[in-house]
Amino acid sequence: MRHFLAILTTLAVAQCATHEDNRFRVGASPQAYVIIGVAESAANTAESYRMLWRRLDENGRFIANYDGHTSFEPHTNARSSTRVAGIPGEFEMVEIDPGTYALDSVFATLNDRNVTYFANGIISDPPRPTFDVAPGEAVYLGIWQLTLQDTTAVAHPWRLDDADLRAVMREAGDPIVGVPVSRETKPRDVPCAPHRLNSITQRQVC
Repeated sequence: MRHFLAILTTLAVAQCATHEDNRFRVGASPQAYVIIGVAESAANTAESYRMLWRRLDENGRFIANYDGHTSFEPHTNARSSTRVAGIPGEFEMVEIDPGTYALDSVFATLNDRNVTYFANGIISDPPRPTFDVAPGEAVYLGIWQLTLQDTTAVAHPWRLDDADLRAVMREAGDPIVGVPVSRETKPRDVPCAPHRLNSITQRQVC
């Protein structure tokens, strides 16, 4: 009987572990959390628009790497994004390292008659949009409109509305524990030395 009870106890503990809540916890998680919306301009749709945000170092310069939790890249037509009926665009949510982040660049991929074109949107001259996020914070950056100006991909903040944020959280099934806050970006001078991201792409980054 004791052996049987021990097995039941083990199974109960295993089941609890399986259903452990690993969601981001506002005020407790050591990382930070970002929610951002991206929407194409009706006049300039594209196969994909991408915005690259990167963390700054203590000297106010972009850190060297582009991977891991020190950068994030919301983009349109993403399978992982959340869409809400009645609200333009789509929303992405990502866990990142706390710190100060700045918009590095925007990039668009366009298809025309089976030919693919690319449009860079490097911000080579300061200032650029930035925001701060602390450990345990979850911030909402609003909806950004992505479009083309001549042959350049650009992004502008379009709307920062708490009602949008609440609707997105409901649609996504409350992906975090706690309440995220809206955060407006602020302009900041961040130096940039434009260069190709790698040898197999035309994309330019800082």
